[in-house]
Amino acid sequence: MPTSNNMRKVLDIQDKNIIFEDDCVEYGQFKGKKCKFIKGRLTYIPQECRNCHTLNEQYTVYCNGTQVSRIILPMSGIYPTYLLLKKQRFK
Repeated sequence: MPTSNNMRKVLDIQDKNIIFEDDCVEYGQFKGKKCKFIKGRLTYIPQECRNCHTLNEQYTVYCNGTQVSRIILPMSGIYPTYLLLKKQRFK
């Protein structure tokens, strides 16, 4: 987990539920321009369903796949930087 803690410090992210794996920085193309992608994962166990407010007793609220969000970060270096955050969807 040292990479996760270092990336959190560099990006100034306080949420402990965001996890960064080793080798999470990649270079690629977006809209024809070279850019830097940082991949992270947001994972947690919810307290209740956000739609019906049913409490999550005995894991009645479960993960229903993931969704990737592309978040623009302040420029670091010479390339535009994006955080690709894989978020859980619950049902």
